Amino acid sequence: MSEKHVIDQIMRTLSALSTEVTMYDEHGGAVPGGIRQPLPTFEKHSNVAVFDGDTWVRVRTAFIAYICARGAEESAMDCARLAAALVESIMNEPPANDQADVMRSALREELLGPELDALALEHGIQIETERCVILFHRVADTMKELIDVGEDDILVEMDRHTLVLVKSMNNIDGYAEIMQLAEAMEQTIMSETGEQPVISIGEVRQTVLEIGQSYRAAWRALEIGRMFHPERNIYAFNRLVLERFLSEINRELGMRYNHMLFNRKTQRLFNDEMLHTIEMFFEKDLNLSDTARQLYIHRNTLVYRLDKIQRQTGLDLRKFEDAITFRMLLLLGKCGGDKPMSVR
Repeated sequence: MSEKHVIDQIMRTLSALSTEVTMYDEHGGAVPGGIRQPLPTFEKHSNVAVFDGDTWVRVRTAFIAYICARGAEESAMDCARLAAALVESIMNEPPANDQADVMRSALREELLGPELDALALEHGIQIETERCVILFHRVADTMKELIDVGEDDILVEMDRHTLVLVKSMNNIDGYAEIMQLAEAMEQTIMSETGEQPVISIGEVRQTVLEIGQSYRAAWRALEIGRMFHPERNIYAFNRLVLERFLSEINRELGMRYNHMLFNRKTQRLFNDEMLHTIEMFFEKDLNLSDTARQLYIHRNTLVYRLDKIQRQTGLDLRKFEDAITFRMLLLLGKCGGDKPMSVR
């Protein structure tokens, strides 16, 4: 591919990230555009630096040397590292030689319809069949052999940290079963290697041309999931509808509503133990007995904690409407500084 084609592809890919990202060459010239900027000083053995309020990451490619993400918070750091990995993987990609190479190009949306269809047919990939992306992040070499690859599935190595299983939906009973498969593979990897992968699931798509949409949705699920539920390790795009909606809300407005409930007056009330109790109560669908059993506490202890919340906030979490209000206000406090762009 030409340099322009590669840059266009990279910019389309990076546009789905939540933070504004700019690419620079080794002299500090913006790519594309050429506008020069002062470069940061990196500490020895470090590829990351914070300079003038922005986060910079060094990359090893032919004509892109730095990635700069707007902001210095943790979410900007995550975006900068993710962008660097994506840039390296796209620019260092060899020509397609097998099914994995073709599917990699499809995932990155590098090829137009007729060109992709021709390559898919040439390498025996069915063009029209339902597929779903399961993305494995933070993977080690030992994990690759533990991923359950079916006869019609294709496993693709995207970069040194990321594997993608393009899962055929043949003989799969819907999205819930995909979630169960991801959970089973997570358990297998953990038990065999002791390593904890991070897994995200895109949307089901009908053709090989559309599989890039599922890939972008999987990355979006990973990004949104980390923002709202850092304690989890599996994120599914279709299960994060509320979180995706809340992430589009202006940061200042979101924090204003969050502070209506979480403020200095309620700081002692909402300690770690109380928040864990609430999260478990929501996870158990507001069921008192199941929640108490899971927390290894007496049912009356749980009732006492919920009564305490009601007295101090006016919200009875045993009521659906109050529970929804509380959950939304809680999640608004976890939004990042920038809102993610919509996945096309």
